[in-house]
Amino acid sequence: MKFTEYFLEDNNFKFMDEVRDGEYPWSVVGRIREIIENFTRGKDDSGVKTLEEHCHIEPYSLVVQKTFVTREDKYLSSHKIFVARGTILESGAIVKGPCYIGSNTEIRQGAYIRGNVIIGEECVVGHVTEVKNSIFMDHAFAGHFAYVGDSILGNKVNIGAGTKLANLQFRTKQEIDTETVSDLIIPSGDGPVKTGMQKLGAIVGDYCEIGCNSVTIPGAIIGAHTWIYPNTNVTKGFYEKGSVLKSKGYDLDRIRKRRPPY
Repeated sequence: MKFTEYFLEDNNFKFMDEVRDGEYPWSVVGRIREIIENFTRGKDDSGVKTLEEHCHIEPYSLVVQKTFVTREDKYLSSHKIFVARGTILESGAIVKGPCYIGSNTEIRQGAYIRGNVIIGEECVVGHVTEVKNSIFMDHAFAGHFAYVGDSILGNKVNIGAGTKLANLQFRTKQEIDTETVSDLIIPSGDGPVKTGMQKLGAIVGDYCEIGCNSVTIPGAIIGAHTWIYPNTNVTKGFYEKGSVLKSKGYDLDRIRKRRPPY
């Protein structure tokens, strides 16, 4: 599977080597905690006084009470939360560890970072946006009322207001009663692909644009430079680089293929 279908060769995301080490573009989603712990191993606390002045430090999270900008890197070892310099954390945001937040990023009022999250440089996690076990590569924006679960947003991705990247497929009565989930299987032209994951949201390649109030079904693997119209339901499957997608009734219509240069 060509990773450059999703993450382009000039993508300089800090943890791109770890992404490309996996068998599939989504393999790294299962290693986010490990990556953060490897990065923070041996680091001493730094900037804790500033965090204490602006945040309520709860047993498992930071609750930002006063908006502030990090003038230098901050690290709270007890929570495994790292925030690079130049990042804005607005009042009302909640951050759970392990978490890595890159430089010059905005964590806006009401954002909820639920842990096992890597946010790159110059990103936006917006108002009432929830992020769980996911990666934002550099310049990825989820500005308003979004849900991003067990997913990857590639470099310079923008997802419109109200977009949801769903991560849990429908379960049978037996699965619900036994609190189990089957591994997700993604259809492809070469036959079904076993992901080895019980929860998987979307892999959204570099430079994708997703319109407002769209929903991706668990297991949507979306190639770079794809446009998704507003109010579109993207079913699980593989979408080639440069696709243009919109809903057609209850069906998904690949209305055309974009042509380079994008």
